[in-house]
Amino acid sequence: MAKAKKATIKFQKNHLKTAIEQRRKKQKATQIYKKRNPKKFGRGATGGDDNDAEEENEEMQEDDAEKNDSGDEKSKDVGVDEFFNNDLDSDDEEPESDNEDFAGIDTIVEEDDGSDMEAPKPKKQTAAEKQKQAAKEEAAKKIQLDALKEKDPEFYKYLQENDQELLAFDGEMEDLVSEEEEDEDEDDEEEDEDDEDMEGSDEEMEDVSSKKKGKKTQVEVEETMDGIPLVTKDMVATWQTALIEKKSLRALRRLLLAFRAGAHLHDAEDDRTYAYKINSPVVFNKLVVACLKHIIPTLDHHLPVQTTSGGKPKPVNSGSKYTTLQPLIKSFLQNTLFLLKELTDQEMIYFVVRESEKAIRYLVGFPKIAKDLLKHLLFLWSTGTDRVRIISFLTIRTMCLQLGSNYLDLALKGVYLTFVRSAKTTTMHTLPHLHLMQNCVAQLYGLDMERSYQHGFVYVRQLAIHLRNAVLVKTKESFKAVYNWQYLHCLGLWAQVVSTHALNNAGQPTALHSLIYPLVQVSLGALRLIPTSTYYPLRFQIIRNLIQVVENTGTFIPLAPFLFEVLEGGEMKRPGRKGTLKPLEWDLGFKCSKDYKGSRVYQDGTGEQVYELMIEYFALFSTSISFPELVIPAIVQLKRFIKKSSLVKLTKQFAGLVDKLEQNARFVENERNKADFSPSDAAGVSTFLRHQDKDKTPLGAYWKGVKRSVMAKRKMIEEARQDRAARELKDDKNASSAGSRKSNAESEDEDDDSSMDEDDLEEVGGSDDEDSE
Repeated sequence: MAKAKKATIKFQKNHLKTAIEQRRKKQKATQIYKKRNPKKFGRGATGGDDNDAEEENEEMQEDDAEKNDSGDEKSKDVGVDEFFNNDLDSDDEEPESDNEDFAGIDTIVEEDDGSDMEAPKPKKQTAAEKQKQAAKEEAAKKIQLDALKEKDPEFYKYLQENDQELLAFDGEMEDLVSEEEEDEDEDDEEEDEDDEDMEGSDEEMEDVSSKKKGKKTQVEVEETMDGIPLVTKDMVATWQTALIEKKSLRALRRLLLAFRAGAHLHDAEDDRTYAYKINSPVVFNKLVVACLKHIIPTLDHHLPVQTTSGGKPKPVNSGSKYTTLQPLIKSFLQNTLFLLKELTDQEMIYFVVRESEKAIRYLVGFPKIAKDLLKHLLFLWSTGTDRVRIISFLTIRTMCLQLGSNYLDLALKGVYLTFVRSAKTTTMHTLPHLHLMQNCVAQLYGLDMERSYQHGFVYVRQLAIHLRNAVLVKTKESFKAVYNWQYLHCLGLWAQVVSTHALNNAGQPTALHSLIYPLVQVSLGALRLIPTSTYYPLRFQIIRNLIQVVENTGTFIPLAPFLFEVLEGGEMKRPGRKGTLKPLEWDLGFKCSKDYKGSRVYQDGTGEQVYELMIEYFALFSTSISFPELVIPAIVQLKRFIKKSSLVKLTKQFAGLVDKLEQNARFVENERNKADFSPSDAAGVSTFLRHQDKDKTPLGAYWKGVKRSVMAKRKMIEEARQDRAARELKDDKNASSAGSRKSNAESEDEDDDSSMDEDDLEEVGGSDDEDSE
């Protein structure tokens, strides 16, 4: 007998008594009316004489009076507010279930099996009653299957091919009754518990066919002390086999019951009683693997992907069978998410997230679970290992593609804010993760250009507001709102987003192309905010971001003047202080410490950075028709620096750069002399040297060689960092030393934020006396 639905329980609790009383009143009134009209209904319909009718009428009046009196007494005892409150509570509230996450799963009509094996018996029945009830149920099943054959012949055909035992049940109920009688003689309580909680195994599925042949077998289930079945490896194997071979809904339901118990295995705050217990880690692992690998294919079999006339896939909740399987799907999603939150092993997290990605399309009917999953995936994306970060981001991307624009908005906002929170500090340990997250954010913002522009406009505007406050207020706190790692990484992020998606594959501007101008203005404003030598690292990182925008969008941004300022500053004119300092790691800081300021190491590093950035910047325009005019100021400035500087190595490098700039200018002039169009011909100017490879120009070939040496140097630095990180990890095995190292790193970061030089603040808005020497 199937478990009563919530609607039935609610009706029985709130309205059943009233309905019965009204029915009795109506029956009595009908009898009285028939007795008073014997000509219309005949004497046989009265069931008595007029005196009987009058007596029944009097009894009805007495009953009504008693009810009215009792109602008056209750209304006198109960206040008005309490009366209405009780009435509202009784009508609106439903009885709470102990297992809300699995609510409704016990009411599933298993079309694949057509049986109610787990429904508990309300009371003891005799053999005759059981046979009579079995005959009724068998007749009802036949009627249902006949109706199913007419209503859904395809599903009926599927049952004929995959589940013959459901269709051939003649005489099955008699065997079940006789078996129950034998079991009752041995142990009635144990049999009831087995009927309720025993899981579908291969032996049990074969039990039906053996009964038809007169063989009676019994599945043995190992139980704990409290009578709850214990999950074993054989049970998991049989359920898994049933899912693979028959796509059985019975096995699916029982596997989900065991999966729910396994997911909440280590939940100390959970005091609920589950259908199964697990006491072995091996069984737990097999259960989790079986659920994640085989439940989704089973659901996909019963809910295949359907497409519209236009070829687009329909939502999974639009099918007719979805209502039947909805509680099963909800249970799987909830328990998978709960398990994912409880796991700590990174390999296990990677496996669960990878397999969960296949169930994304089933989240369309459960927005709360989908948002909770998105939130946890963002957490894993920012804290896990590289494998976990990548698979978490791919799952987020799949959610955006399959669940609609609302989740895309949530994901775009979530990935950006998560990236900002992760960018508070930058060390050799966190920098690779930040680069990975930055690439992921840039890729996600390419899914929908219009929505990405809306988000990008808001966030770039926030950066502009911080910069405006710093320019107007000019306090230490306002400057720190701009000169920090979060602000710098955000500028780099939007530079990469714009560089990647400002133009489509055909070279036409997209919606994100409109962000180039505000982004460049904010970047240059941050660069000029404190133009002292202390913040040369920040200046070089911003220029490198803008060079990326120039290269990928073809937009001209005048960056050479900001490099010339460095060469004309006081840091490059005075003789450097000798020392034993290590070379400065320019990508791990946005300011130099007082130890490096004025040192020979800082001078050499600054000169190398200007040299590399200047070659890379001018090489981007090596095929431009205006290149000869563009490099005239650069040649003049560099020759002036070579003449005055005492840095021998740096002057030689800049002398070679001047030579290549002049050679490339002559190359472009020769090509212009061959052109057959005037300067006013915009089409001809735009196609000038379009097909010329930049690497084959004099300056492009020179930059190619310099770039090769620069990349080799960066590779050596990365290898050195990895070795240093490995040594630190080996030295800091215990938790206390790791915690002390973390506190030291945080204190160093606080020093970087709070040690803004007063001299730098005084020079903002005025003349830079130090750099003008």
